[in-house]
Amino acid sequence: MKRLILFWMIVGVASACIDRVSLPIRNEAPRLVVDGLITNEKPPYSVRLSYSGSFSFDQETPQDQKITNATVTLKDDVGHSTSLAHNIFNPGYYQTTDSSFVGQPGRSYTLTIRLADGKTYVSAPEKMPAVPPIDSVYAKFTATESVTLPYQYYFYLDATDPATQQNYYRWTAYTYTARRSTGIPCCLGCPGKCYDRCWLQYFSQDINILSDNGVNGNRLRQRQVMRSPIYTPGPTLIEVQQYSMTPTAYQFWKLFKEQQSRTGTIFDPLPASVIGNISNSSDSKDQALGYFGASAVVRKRFRERGDDTYGTAIYGFISTVLVPEGDCRWTYGLMTPVVEPPGWL
Repeated sequence: MKRLILFWMIVGVASACIDRVSLPIRNEAPRLVVDGLITNEKPPYSVRLSYSGSFSFDQETPQDQKITNATVTLKDDVGHSTSLAHNIFNPGYYQTTDSSFVGQPGRSYTLTIRLADGKTYVSAPEKMPAVPPIDSVYAKFTATESVTLPYQYYFYLDATDPATQQNYYRWTAYTYTARRSTGIPCCLGCPGKCYDRCWLQYFSQDINILSDNGVNGNRLRQRQVMRSPIYTPGPTLIEVQQYSMTPTAYQFWKLFKEQQSRTGTIFDPLPASVIGNISNSSDSKDQALGYFGASAVVRKRFRERGDDTYGTAIYGFISTVLVPEGDCRWTYGLMTPVVEPPGWL
C-alpha cells in the first residue's frame, strides 16, 4: 500500500512539472506565386497562378490558394500580344489561345498579371536564347544499392556547347517502362491473355541545370538526365528536353535548387530569399514568388531495347516482382497505355 501511495505521489509531482507551451507561428501575408514559360514550340503556353498559403500544424506543407479570376497578358518586344484564358478544368492555370503567337529565339517576352483587387504585376523582359541540339541519348544498365529497385537505367546525353556565346542549360526527361499483370481473356473462351502489360510514365524530379563557364565550346559528355526503374524484360523509352536559359533564370533555379538541398544541419548555407523576376508595377518592393521564363527547347528520343543490355542477375529480381491479378489498367490506371507508345524507333 505504501509503495502504491509513493507511486501516485511521484506521478503527481511529475505531472505538475509539465507545462504546456504555445509557440507563436509566424504567418506571413499571402504572396503571389507565378510559374510560367514560353518556348519556341507550338502553343499553347501556360502560366500557373496562386497565393502562397499559411502554415498550420494540421498540414504537412503550406496550402496554396489557386487564383482563378486574374487577367493575364503576354507580349513580345515588337508589339505583339496575346491574352491567356483561365482553364476551368485545371484551376489556377492560364493558357494562350492565339495559335499564331509563337515564341522565337532572340525575341523578348513580358508577362502582365492583373489581379481582382486591382494590383498589377509585371515580369522583367526575358530574351529567349537559342539552344544547341542534343547529339545523342543513351542508357547504362546500373546495379544500385536500392532494395526495392536494385536495377535501373541511368540515361545520359552528349551535346556540343557553342563557343561563341554564353550558354545556360536546363534538362527534363520522361520515360515509359512496362509493368505486368496476369491479364484477362481476350474474348469469352479465348486462351490468350490481353491487357497484361501497361506502359507507365515516369518524370525526372531533379532540378538539372548547368552553366557552360567551365566547358565553353567543348562537348558535354555523359550528362545524366534521368534514372528509370526496370520491372520486367523489354524496352524502356525516353524523351529528353534540353532548354536554354537566361543568366537571370539560371541564378533563380540555382538558388532554388540550393534551398531544396538544405538538410537542416549547422553546416547548411544561410537561407536566402528566392526572388523571381515579377513585381508589382506600383511597388517594386512587392515581389511575387516564382519565375516567368523564355526558353528555346530541343527534344530527342531514345529506345533502349532492354534484354540485350543486362545480364542474368536481373531476372532473379524480376521473378520476385508482384504481378497483380486481372487487367493491368485496374492496378496502374484506366488511361495507362496497353501498347507501346508510338514515336520511338
